[in-house]
Amino acid sequence: MSFIQSKRLKQRNEGLKDLEKSLENKAKTLIIHYSCESFVNLHGRSPRITSISIRNLQTGQTISFSIHIQAQINTLDFNNLSDEDYDKLEFDMLDEFYKFARERLKFKWIHWNMHDTNFGFEAISNRFRILGGEPLEIDIENRFDLPRILSKLYTYDYEDHGDNGKLLSLCARNGISCRDALSGKKEAEAFENKNYLALHKSTLNKISIIESILEKTDSNCLKVKVSYRIIYGLSISGIKEIIANNWILNLVRGIIIFLLGVFVEKYIF
Repeated sequence: MSFIQSKRLKQRNEGLKDLEKSLENKAKTLIIHYSCESFVNLHGRSPRITSISIRNLQTGQTISFSIHIQAQINTLDFNNLSDEDYDKLEFDMLDEFYKFARERLKFKWIHWNMHDTNFGFEAISNRFRILGGEPLEIDIENRFDLPRILSKLYTYDYEDHGDNGKLLSLCARNGISCRDALSGKKEAEAFENKNYLALHKSTLNKISIIESILEKTDSNCLKVKVSYRIIYGLSISGIKEIIANNWILNLVRGIIIFLLGVFVEKYIF
C-alpha cells in the first residue's frame, strides 16, 4: 500500500471517530448555525450577529435568538431602528444565547464552518465583548465542524463550492429541501433590506439541512461528488472498506460465498 493510500484511510478513520464521538449522546448534542451582517463596507467594524438557531439532536427541539424577535420582546419597531437600538437588541439577543449555553457548555456542538474570528464561536464572543458583555467559552474539544469531518471521510473535494457554498450544493445533490435557505451573500442582503423574517427562516432551514446531512453521513448514504476510488484509495484495505460500507457489494459478496460453498460441497466433497 502506498503512503498516499495509507494516509487516505487514516484520515477517513479519523473522520469516523470524530463522527462517532459527536453522536455518542444525542440528548447532549446540539446543532448550531447563525447568520450575520455582510463583511463588506464595514470599515473595520465586526459584522453584527443577526440570528442564531440551535437544535437538540435527540428531541429535535429548536431555539432561536434573533434581532427581529428581540425587537418585539423589547417592544421596538424593527423597521425603524437606530444604531443604538441595534446595539441594545444585539446585546440582549447574545445575552439570552449565553444564558442558554451556560447549562450546555459540555454538550457536543456540531456546526458548519464556525471555526474562526470571521465566522464562528469567536466571532460571536467578540461581538458580545464589543457590546460590553462577558461571553462564555464553549470547550474547543466539544465543537465539531461537520465540513471538516466530511473532508476526512470523503476528501476535501466531497462537493463543489459553487455560487451558494458547499452546504447548499450538497443539499441539492442529496435532494434535501433548501426552500428558505439563503447563501451568505443573500443573508447579508436580507439584513440590509430589513428582511429579518427571511434571515430567521434561512438560519432555521440551514439547521435542518445540517441535521439531514449529519443523519445521511451517519447512515453512510450521503451522496458526494467524489468516487469510491478517491474516498477509499486504491488498496486492498480500501477495497475491503468499500465492500464493508456498501450493502449492495456486501450482498454480492454473500451470494458469491454461498455459491462457492454449494459448489465445493457438491463437486468436491
